[in-house]
Amino acid sequence: MGLSRTGYAPTHALRHQTEPGMRRQIPDTRRPFDEPRLRTVLVANDELLRHGLIHVVSRIEGVHLVGDLRYNPELVGRLRTLRPDLLVFGADQNLTLAQLLLDLKPVPKVVVVMDTADRRATAIDHLRAGADALVDRRSPSTELIRAFQRVMSGQTALDAHTADAVIAELRTPTAGVEVEGLRHLTRREQDVLHLLTEGLDNRTIAARLFVSEATVKFHLHNIMVKFGVHKRAALISAALGGRIVRSR
Repeated sequence: MGLSRTGYAPTHALRHQTEPGMRRQIPDTRRPFDEPRLRTVLVANDELLRHGLIHVVSRIEGVHLVGDLRYNPELVGRLRTLRPDLLVFGADQNLTLAQLLLDLKPVPKVVVVMDTADRRATAIDHLRAGADALVDRRSPSTELIRAFQRVMSGQTALDAHTADAVIAELRTPTAGVEVEGLRHLTRREQDVLHLLTEGLDNRTIAARLFVSEATVKFHLHNIMVKFGVHKRAALISAALGGRIVRSR
Protein backbone atom coordinates (compact mmCIF):
# COMPACT_ATOMS: atom_id res chain seq x y z
CA MET A 1 0.00 0.00 0.00
CA GLY A 2 1.83 3.08 -1.22
CA LEU A 3 1.80 6.73 -0.21
CA SER A 4 0.55 7.94 -3.60
CA ARG A 5 -2.33 10.35 -4.10
CA THR A 6 -4.52 7.44 -5.12
CA GLY A 7 -4.88 4.05 -3.55
CA TYR A 8 -3.07 4.81 -0.28
CA ALA A 9 -5.90 5.41 2.14
CA PRO A 10 -8.67 2.86 2.59
CA THR A 11 -12.01 4.00 1.18
CA HIS A 12 -13.74 4.07 4.55
CA ALA A 13 -11.12 6.46 5.93
CA LEU A 14 -12.03 9.09 3.36
CA ARG A 15 -15.45 9.60 4.94
CA HIS A 16 -13.85 11.33 7.91
CA GLN A 17 -13.00 14.88 6.89
CA THR A 18 -11.29 17.49 9.06
CA GLU A 19 -12.41 21.08 8.77
CA PRO A 20 -9.64 23.47 7.64
CA GLY A 21 -7.54 24.58 10.60
CA MET A 22 -9.18 22.13 12.99
CA ARG A 23 -7.37 19.44 14.95
CA ARG A 24 -8.58 15.85 14.95
CA GLN A 25 -8.52 14.40 18.45
CA ILE A 26 -7.33 10.82 18.44
CA PRO A 27 -8.49 8.78 21.44
CA ASP A 28 -5.72 7.41 23.64
CA THR A 29 -6.24 3.65 23.89
CA ARG A 30 -3.09 3.12 25.94
CA ARG A 31 -3.47 0.91 28.98
CA PRO A 32 -2.41 2.45 32.31
CA PHE A 33 0.73 0.35 32.60
CA ASP A 34 1.90 0.63 29.01
CA GLU A 35 5.23 2.25 28.23
CA PRO A 36 4.94 5.99 27.41
CA ARG A 37 4.44 6.64 23.72
CA LEU A 38 5.71 9.49 21.57
CA ARG A 39 3.19 12.30 21.23
CA THR A 40 2.83 12.59 17.46
CA VAL A 41 1.24 15.28 15.31
CA LEU A 42 0.57 15.06 11.58
CA VAL A 43 0.79 18.23 9.45
CA ALA A 44 -0.41 17.93 5.85
CA ASN A 45 -2.79 19.63 3.45
CA ASP A 46 -3.34 16.83 0.94
CA GLU A 47 -6.49 15.02 2.08
CA LEU A 48 -5.66 11.58 0.69
CA LEU A 49 -2.16 11.72 2.11
CA ARG A 50 -3.51 12.81 5.50
CA HIS A 51 -5.95 9.92 5.76
CA GLY A 52 -3.40 7.41 4.53
CA LEU A 53 -0.84 8.59 7.05
CA ILE A 54 -3.35 8.48 9.90
CA HIS A 55 -4.20 4.90 8.95
CA VAL A 56 -0.54 3.84 9.03
CA VAL A 57 0.69 5.92 11.96
CA SER A 58 -2.16 4.73 14.20
CA ARG A 59 -0.85 1.18 13.84
CA ILE A 60 2.75 1.91 14.83
CA GLU A 61 3.69 0.68 18.28
CA GLY A 62 5.05 3.37 20.55
CA VAL A 63 3.23 6.22 18.80
CA HIS A 64 0.33 8.21 20.24
CA LEU A 65 -1.27 10.33 17.50
CA VAL A 66 -2.59 13.35 19.39
CA GLY A 67 -3.86 15.24 16.36
CA ASP A 68 -3.54 16.20 12.72
CA LEU A 69 -3.32 19.75 11.40
CA ARG A 70 -3.58 21.62 8.13
CA TYR A 71 -1.45 24.60 7.16
CA ASN A 72 -2.98 27.79 8.57
CA PRO A 73 -1.82 30.94 10.39
CA GLU A 74 -2.40 29.32 13.78
CA LEU A 75 -0.38 26.18 13.01
CA VAL A 76 2.73 27.04 15.03
CA GLY A 77 0.61 28.06 18.01
CA ARG A 78 -1.27 24.77 17.92
CA LEU A 79 1.97 22.83 17.73
CA ARG A 80 3.32 24.72 20.72
CA THR A 81 0.22 23.71 22.66
CA LEU A 82 0.41 20.05 21.60
CA ARG A 83 4.21 19.85 22.18
CA PRO A 84 4.76 16.80 19.96
CA ASP A 85 7.74 14.51 20.41
CA LEU A 86 7.40 13.51 16.76
CA LEU A 87 6.14 15.52 13.80
CA VAL A 88 4.98 13.92 10.55
CA PHE A 89 5.25 16.57 7.85
CA GLY A 90 3.53 16.20 4.49
CA ALA A 91 5.77 18.33 2.26
CA ASP A 92 3.93 21.07 0.39
CA GLN A 93 4.95 24.19 -1.52
CA ASN A 94 2.84 26.35 0.80
CA LEU A 95 5.05 25.81 3.84
CA THR A 96 8.69 24.82 4.28
CA LEU A 97 9.91 22.67 7.12
CA ALA A 98 12.46 25.33 8.05
CA GLN A 99 9.68 27.89 8.52
CA LEU A 100 7.68 25.49 10.65
CA LEU A 101 10.52 24.48 12.97
CA LEU A 102 11.94 27.98 13.37
CA ASP A 103 9.64 28.90 16.25
CA LEU A 104 9.23 25.48 17.86
CA LYS A 105 11.03 24.78 21.12
CA PRO A 106 11.85 22.06 21.83
CA VAL A 107 12.26 20.89 18.23
CA PRO A 108 10.55 17.52 17.73
CA LYS A 109 11.84 14.59 15.74
CA VAL A 110 10.60 14.95 12.16
CA VAL A 111 9.52 12.45 9.50
CA VAL A 112 8.93 14.12 6.13
CA VAL A 113 6.69 12.48 3.53
CA MET A 114 7.55 14.10 0.20
CA ASP A 115 7.20 13.75 -3.55
CA THR A 116 10.72 13.34 -4.92
CA ALA A 117 9.41 14.16 -8.40
CA ASP A 118 8.56 17.68 -7.20
CA ARG A 119 11.77 19.73 -7.46
CA ARG A 120 10.44 22.77 -5.62
CA ALA A 121 11.64 21.41 -2.31
CA THR A 122 14.60 19.04 -2.46
CA ALA A 123 15.46 16.18 -0.16
CA ILE A 124 18.58 18.00 1.01
CA ASP A 125 16.50 21.09 1.81
CA HIS A 126 14.39 18.99 4.18
CA LEU A 127 17.44 17.40 5.82
CA ARG A 128 19.13 20.73 6.37
CA ALA A 129 15.91 22.11 7.82
CA GLY A 130 15.86 19.41 10.49
CA ALA A 131 14.22 16.26 9.08
CA ASP A 132 15.26 13.01 10.73
CA ALA A 133 13.70 10.81 8.05
CA LEU A 134 12.50 11.19 4.46
CA VAL A 135 9.94 8.90 2.84
CA ASP A 136 8.57 9.28 -0.67
CA ARG A 137 4.78 9.28 -0.85
CA ARG A 138 4.94 6.54 -3.50
CA SER A 139 6.68 4.15 -1.12
CA PRO A 140 4.87 1.25 0.55
CA SER A 141 3.61 1.76 4.07
CA THR A 142 6.28 -0.62 5.35
CA GLU A 143 8.89 2.03 4.46
CA LEU A 144 7.07 4.62 6.55
CA ILE A 145 6.85 2.23 9.49
CA ARG A 146 10.56 1.46 9.17
CA ALA A 147 11.38 5.18 9.12
CA PHE A 148 9.34 5.70 12.30
CA GLN A 149 11.10 2.85 14.05
CA ARG A 150 14.54 4.20 13.16
CA VAL A 151 13.70 7.76 14.22
CA MET A 152 12.18 6.54 17.47
CA SER A 153 15.45 4.75 18.23
CA GLY A 154 17.47 7.91 17.59
CA GLN A 155 18.58 7.12 14.05
CA THR A 156 17.97 8.69 10.64
CA ALA A 157 16.19 7.10 7.70
CA LEU A 158 15.85 7.43 3.92
CA ASP A 159 13.78 5.16 1.74
CA ALA A 160 14.98 4.08 -1.72
CA HIS A 161 13.34 7.02 -3.55
CA THR A 162 14.64 9.72 -1.22
CA ALA A 163 18.11 8.16 -1.05
CA ASP A 164 18.28 8.33 -4.85
CA ALA A 165 17.11 11.95 -4.72
CA VAL A 166 19.80 12.89 -2.19
CA ILE A 167 22.53 11.26 -4.29
CA ALA A 168 21.30 13.00 -7.44
CA GLU A 169 21.28 16.36 -5.69
CA LEU A 170 24.78 15.85 -4.31
CA ARG A 171 26.04 15.17 -7.82
CA THR A 172 24.94 18.57 -9.07
CA PRO A 173 27.68 21.18 -9.65
CA THR A 174 26.62 23.23 -6.61
CA ALA A 175 27.12 20.27 -4.29
CA GLY A 176 30.87 20.85 -4.18
CA VAL A 177 30.67 24.16 -2.31
CA GLU A 178 32.93 24.01 0.74
CA VAL A 179 31.20 24.08 4.10
CA GLU A 180 32.73 26.74 6.32
CA GLY A 181 32.54 24.62 9.45
CA LEU A 182 34.86 21.94 8.02
CA ARG A 183 37.86 24.23 8.32
CA HIS A 184 37.50 24.38 12.08
CA LEU A 185 37.21 20.68 12.90
CA THR A 186 39.87 18.95 14.95
CA ARG A 187 41.43 15.74 13.67
CA ARG A 188 39.23 13.65 15.97
CA GLU A 189 36.11 15.57 14.93
CA GLN A 190 36.97 14.88 11.30
CA ASP A 191 37.27 11.18 12.09
CA VAL A 192 33.89 11.15 13.84
CA LEU A 193 32.22 13.08 11.02
CA HIS A 194 33.71 10.81 8.36
CA LEU A 195 32.33 7.71 10.09
CA LEU A 196 28.99 9.41 10.64
CA THR A 197 28.62 10.08 6.90
CA GLU A 198 29.25 6.38 6.31
CA GLY A 199 26.00 5.70 8.16
CA LEU A 200 27.49 4.38 11.41
CA ASP A 201 25.74 4.81 14.75
CA ASN A 202 27.42 6.19 17.88
CA ARG A 203 28.25 2.78 19.32
CA THR A 204 29.99 1.63 16.14
CA ILE A 205 31.85 4.93 15.78
CA ALA A 206 33.05 4.60 19.37
CA ALA A 207 34.28 1.05 18.70
CA ARG A 208 36.10 2.12 15.54
CA LEU A 209 37.87 4.98 17.32
CA PHE A 210 38.43 3.11 20.62
CA VAL A 211 36.59 5.73 22.65
CA SER A 212 33.38 5.78 24.68
CA GLU A 213 29.94 6.60 23.29
CA ALA A 214 29.89 9.64 25.57
CA THR A 215 33.05 10.89 23.87
CA VAL A 216 31.45 10.42 20.44
CA LYS A 217 28.38 12.37 21.58
CA PHE A 218 30.66 15.13 22.89
CA HIS A 219 32.43 15.41 19.54
CA LEU A 220 29.13 15.35 17.62
CA HIS A 221 27.79 18.18 19.76
CA ASN A 222 30.87 20.28 19.03
CA ILE A 223 30.67 19.50 15.31
CA MET A 224 26.99 20.50 15.18
CA VAL A 225 27.82 23.80 16.87
CA LYS A 226 30.50 24.49 14.27
CA PHE A 227 28.13 23.61 11.42
CA GLY A 228 25.26 25.59 12.92
CA VAL A 229 22.86 22.63 12.86
CA HIS A 230 20.90 20.91 15.61
CA LYS A 231 20.16 17.45 14.22
CA ARG A 232 22.17 14.46 13.08
CA ALA A 233 20.50 14.29 9.66
CA ALA A 234 21.14 17.98 9.01
CA LEU A 235 24.79 17.50 9.94
CA ILE A 236 25.16 14.57 7.53
CA SER A 237 23.50 16.59 4.77
CA ALA A 238 25.76 19.59 5.36
CA ALA A 239 28.86 17.40 5.45
CA LEU A 240 27.99 15.50 2.28
CA GLY A 241 27.25 18.77 0.54
CA GLY A 242 30.81 19.98 1.17
CA ARG A 243 34.29 18.65 0.49
CA ILE A 244 35.35 16.63 3.50
CA VAL A 245 39.14 16.55 3.59
CA ARG A 246 40.46 14.30 6.31
CA SER A 247 43.76 15.16 7.91
CA ARG A 248 46.50 12.67 7.15
